[in-house]
Amino acid sequence: MRGRVALFVCAASATLVLAAAPDPYAPDSPEPGSVEAIREATTEERFMNPWVAYVPESADVPSPTDYLGHIAGAPGELSRTAQIYGYMRALAAASPRVRVETIGTTEEGREIIIVIVSDEKTMADLDRYRDATAALSDPRGCDEACMQSTIEWAKPIYFLNGGLHSTETGSPEMLMELAYRLAVSERSDIRAIRERVITMMNPVSEPDGRDKTVDWYYRFLKGKTDYAHRPRRSPPYWGKYVFHDNNRDSHQRALALTRADQDAFHRWHPQVVHDLHESIALLCVWTGTGPYNKYMDPILVAEFHQMAFQEVRVLSSLGMPGVWTWAFGEGWGHMFLESWAVNHNSIGRGYETFGISSADTMDVRLNVGWGGYAGKPVTRRTWYRPWPPPRTFRWSLRNNTNYMQTGVLSILMYTSQHHRDMLRDFWRKSNRAIERGRAEAPYAFVIPEGQGDRGRLARMVNLLRDHGIEVSRAKKSFEANDRKFPRGTFVVRMDQPYRGYAWDLLEAQDYPADEAPYSPYDDVTWALPVAFGVETVRIDEPEVRDVPVDLVDSPVKYAGTIKGNGPHFLLRDTGQEALHAARHRLSKYEVAAAETAFEQGGVEYPAGSWIVSGGNGLKRDLEPVAQELGLDFVSVSKIPKVSSHPLDLPRLALFHTWRDTESAGWLRMLFDQEGIPYDYILDDQVKEGGLAEKYDVIVYPHSYESFKSVIQGIDPRHGPMPYTKTEEFASHGTPASSPDITGGLGYGGVANLREFVERGGVLVTLGGSSTVPLDGGFVRDVRRGRASKLSTPGTEITARFVNPEHPLAYGYPEITSVFRGGDTLYDVAEGDQHLVVMRWGTEPPHYDDPRSEEDGPWRSIDAEDDGIDDEKDDDGDDDEAKGDDDSSDGEKEKHPLVVSGGMTGESELQGKPAIFDIPVGKGRVIAFTFDPIHRLMSRSDFRIAWNALLNWNDLPEPTPEGAGR
Repeated sequence: MRGRVALFVCAASATLVLAAAPDPYAPDSPEPGSVEAIREATTEERFMNPWVAYVPESADVPSPTDYLGHIAGAPGELSRTAQIYGYMRALAAASPRVRVETIGTTEEGREIIIVIVSDEKTMADLDRYRDATAALSDPRGCDEACMQSTIEWAKPIYFLNGGLHSTETGSPEMLMELAYRLAVSERSDIRAIRERVITMMNPVSEPDGRDKTVDWYYRFLKGKTDYAHRPRRSPPYWGKYVFHDNNRDSHQRALALTRADQDAFHRWHPQVVHDLHESIALLCVWTGTGPYNKYMDPILVAEFHQMAFQEVRVLSSLGMPGVWTWAFGEGWGHMFLESWAVNHNSIGRGYETFGISSADTMDVRLNVGWGGYAGKPVTRRTWYRPWPPPRTFRWSLRNNTNYMQTGVLSILMYTSQHHRDMLRDFWRKSNRAIERGRAEAPYAFVIPEGQGDRGRLARMVNLLRDHGIEVSRAKKSFEANDRKFPRGTFVVRMDQPYRGYAWDLLEAQDYPADEAPYSPYDDVTWALPVAFGVETVRIDEPEVRDVPVDLVDSPVKYAGTIKGNGPHFLLRDTGQEALHAARHRLSKYEVAAAETAFEQGGVEYPAGSWIVSGGNGLKRDLEPVAQELGLDFVSVSKIPKVSSHPLDLPRLALFHTWRDTESAGWLRMLFDQEGIPYDYILDDQVKEGGLAEKYDVIVYPHSYESFKSVIQGIDPRHGPMPYTKTEEFASHGTPASSPDITGGLGYGGVANLREFVERGGVLVTLGGSSTVPLDGGFVRDVRRGRASKLSTPGTEITARFVNPEHPLAYGYPEITSVFRGGDTLYDVAEGDQHLVVMRWGTEPPHYDDPRSEEDGPWRSIDAEDDGIDDEKDDDGDDDEAKGDDDSSDGEKEKHPLVVSGGMTGESELQGKPAIFDIPVGKGRVIAFTFDPIHRLMSRSDFRIAWNALLNWNDLPEPTPEGAGR
């Protein structure tokens, strides 16, 4: 293509003039063979452009082709993490414009790195530029004059995350070529990027999953080019624990990859964090349809759209169809990895480039049903998609590389052209947050120290600090909101740079579900006090700014105490999450749970409180438990006279199918962190049977699979599909292995689970996995609830324990709240309400009795029909004394169904079962219709699940008389 000539004819003289056409690669010279290789790997001319149609030649710096033996995005080639890191380090060794830093280590021990690219002058003084963005992030130390002088020489940092979702395979390949191009190209626009921007990239955000996926490709997928009928495109695991939800961890910071990226953010303070994902044809730039989170600065909303339409415009002008924005996501929830930027006054961005989870080239037909994007198919032309993708096309990994790299180059060029504006607006967003915190309510949030679970309190305070939010302690007592707070109370002042994020985390969300134009993309609540069960008080009185405070500058930890020498010890149950871990630490001792409240030494002990016995050595062994878990033990000479039962530790198994490992990973992580011993079983072990001989309790974590999918599993026509460690595929076989993961549980496996329960086992099902016992014929008296308008898209919902004395209720008030996602609604007839442990809301249920009128109408039950006196519980207590007045018309005001988040169809959820306790033969099914372990975020729900495991063989026999309210 170089050296082409153009023929011009002068009409006046008819003189022929030969003129050289502009060289599309000048002043670069293409690496020999790169133009031909890229053209061959790209399926159509319209899927590339001159920017990415070549690889620049360098005499001194190795290209991806030099290192890998092929171009990035070559057909049939995927690079493992070691190859990608090896190339990036070779690039850094050869070029003074490139640096590699390690920022973390995965759960399986692999490095997480960042690659930094800029010009030689910048790289030689990189710490100075990092200090500049740090100064701009906090205007309290850099006023407007400081800002104006700083932005004259400082440089914005643009942070790219690749390979976060492991089957989205293209970005790690693309980033190798991008890093090389930025380092060696002498095009004027590339030089401008180097001179004015610091480009930072994490080429493989999830290294564990990258290696498993590349091994999977070479083991099962290579050469399989039937787009609609390929084998399973993903290994059963990505990281050691978490699968696709690994980018939903921003608020909780549970994963190593999250902490690595976020800690790098706080070290560098980039102005943009940009996640590179793959799914939708052909390139979608995230902006969201709304509603937008109210804590986002208006500058940020404008930046979203301005930058997105820049990419749409540039790629369209380069002749590349299918680039669009707006109609993906909503802009309300910012719990994703790139959201760290949104929550810290930077710009969080994302791409969805069309990906096929393969390095092979395939013919693609987009289904008409590829909608869900503002209700319109992706092939529909509209204002935000002016040039839609074609319905049918041939797609390759190089096409993916071309689109993604062109988009990134276009926005890096934009950043180089607007570098001062981006730095200025970065400072302004922080400065406005501080000014608003000084001038507008709320002025602070107060977190009292005297809480029922000091462990969750400490965890929440430490999490706020990890988020970069300043937390202080009051140096003296003070009054606010007509309440006195003692010295040491935690105070989060709002006159700080991350005011918006602090407010967002500390106050319940109010998602306008009835007004939202489209369904939300994910959860609509993440308020930490709600999720952690920690009291937090909003203060709108400006006087709180005068309270003297000391900044908390180290992690908060509460050590428990031990009073007396025994021989018995009491532990007051105030809802501590740590009781499950504590029971396992004390496995050699006798521990009993009080079944009713009692008084000892002038102290009230609620039901669920512990009586620990064990003689000599007990106090010695209690001390590390108290220190580690923050639990207080008090000595007594005699066991109190109170009905109790022993907390026997079960032989515990955690089960999930090979088809869906997602939520089980979060629970495995939690068990491992807390030192809970368990066997990890999958389809294979369940199909073998004999479960009752091995286990007392089987926990089946939340699953997204239907009952049909559980039965069928991964399609066996592509089997056998071994997931085992071999010399060639060394990343496979962990954390579990099988010679063939296809085929599912089958009816035999389901029958074995039922046999386990009938022979005396306890099956605890969480959220979606409850479909197995409830839809699978284990029980007769439960059926699907009727709901046409109900939607709870990740919302904290009020719930009520039907029998507050049930062991599952230990540590909780009668009326509480739990997190509910889009789980299946179930119901029971009026005569089977005794099977329900917890109901949604506080109103009496509406019964639909399938035994008497299978298809009949719903009918309401009046208070007298409910069998409950308006003034008294069935135990004769006065409800009002508990702050719980059933008879009042103000019930909804006192206990609204939505605690945080938003929903539609409230009447369809009110009174429906949330938890079942159902006898089956000699055993029990404890079925949660929500996931109490949701992404390790809903920590205040954990204890309900722990109560099932601690009291597994002392659950009361459900009777109609014990149905309660």
